[in-house]
Amino acid sequence: MSVLEAFKLSKDHVCLTGGPRAVCPMQLIKVFEGENVALHCGLDPPFNLSRFTVDWSRVDNGQRVYVYRHGQDDAGPVVDQYRGRTNINHEALSDGNMTLNISSANLSDSGSYKCFVPKLKVWCEVQLIVEKGTKTDVSSTTGPPPEGPESDVHGAVKIVLPVGGVLLLVVAVVLLWRCGVIERFMRMLKGERQQEYERPRDFELQQRQRPR
Repeated sequence: MSVLEAFKLSKDHVCLTGGPRAVCPMQLIKVFEGENVALHCGLDPPFNLSRFTVDWSRVDNGQRVYVYRHGQDDAGPVVDQYRGRTNINHEALSDGNMTLNISSANLSDSGSYKCFVPKLKVWCEVQLIVEKGTKTDVSSTTGPPPEGPESDVHGAVKIVLPVGGVLLLVVAVVLLWRCGVIERFMRMLKGERQQEYERPRDFELQQRQRPR
């Protein structure tokens, strides 16, 4: 799927001026501070922009974010905040793809960006929001507990508890056997069984001995 097809599936924001049209995604683009971000913009139908000027700027203050001119990057008009942090894929320009890449997003990068091709008079806007924090901060609150000495201790306790219970049971059985408690219990149990066996026989003898 091409970049332009991806834009169409996301309900694009389209600026019509006759001829090729500039296409940008309507939804807000959200990233965390320090992440790299791509602001998508392209022409529909595809149009070779290799020899055209492509201008990216901030809508709120008009500052130049990136400029492509005469077949190369033009850092002259770009403000210091974005210099060295923005670029586009020159090869993709042949298909009308003007996607802007911003590295290490800052909180101050939040705002609306305008993609503009002066000669064709086509443009569209992209909204970027940079949030404080990192993905690591978010995942640390919902992910598995960190590994370390403390987690090792908890794991050792979980293993020792069942093993300790078995050992205590074995020791108790040995002590009872040595004290003769188990042996006396077995004898008593054997005697009760013997009595239960003899009771029917005694009753039968008594019945036979009764005078008729």
